[in-house]
Amino acid sequence: MKVYEILYGYQEFDQFAFDEALKLCANELPNPAVTETRPGVGFILSHQGRGWHYVVLCWWDNENELPTKIFVRKIANSERWKPAAVGQAICVWDLEVIWFERNAYINTVMAGEGVDEYLSRHFMQPQK
Repeated sequence: MKVYEILYGYQEFDQFAFDEALKLCANELPNPAVTETRPGVGFILSHQGRGWHYVVLCWWDNENELPTKIFVRKIANSERWKPAAVGQAICVWDLEVIWFERNAYINTVMAGEGVDEYLSRHFMQPQK
């Protein structure tokens, strides 16, 4: 799995705040990881937001599908991580990474280049 961090503002990423959610993600992944139509790869977006933290878990399956699970945690009262409720969804800032990952998957795994080539490609935010 590729792991990305998305931050609100100019704060530093707080990995400790996301450790519990990453454990939840591990329990959500399909087993077995690799099948005839599932290459066993995907990505995780750890989104440290303004009022909420989000973790978006995505894996490639059924040759060209992207199952997605979202976990959220309200920052103000230090709630525990939980599955996203109706209306809690992928943020507009996550879409740039998802678009990159879509293209990387098409140009590697679906093009016969293999999972190692896919895993070697990472979205890089342009420097300002």
